[in-house]
Amino acid sequence: MKVAHILKQKGPNIYSITPDRLLTEAVALMMQNRIGSLVVLDEGHLASIVTERDVMGAVDKYAANLTEVRVRDVMAPKLITCDAQDTLDHVMNLMMSNSLGHRVRHLPVMRDGEFAGLLSIVDIVQALLTETQFENNLLKNYIKNWPESEEA
Repeated sequence: MKVAHILKQKGPNIYSITPDRLLTEAVALMMQNRIGSLVVLDEGHLASIVTERDVMGAVDKYAANLTEVRVRDVMAPKLITCDAQDTLDHVMNLMMSNSLGHRVRHLPVMRDGEFAGLLSIVDIVQALLTETQFENNLLKNYIKNWPESEEA
């Protein structure tokens, strides 16, 4: 299965914020929409991502001045992305082992060099579950309709 298929199933909802906004605004947006990350867009172009993990790091680092922290202060300095034509196997490997040296749970998706959507670990788990259930049903149907053996 390709990433493009998952994006099509997810729909067009992408939540974003600009780097100059307050981190508290990002947290409010994530809480209102029950999401774990926001895409950071700068002049309409993908700049980075800010996640729950980034917020927790900011609480630790900037506790006394948290209300003054901007998204740019905590967003990912280096961005790992995938392509819409990548397979789920490739994306899972990228989430587990990448140039950042740690696991990631959210990947911006690119298509022809442009931002196309956001893929989360939950999206991958749901897609794999759907695929597994489909294969399971095919196998059950195959076994159920197994031809009777002919007696010699």
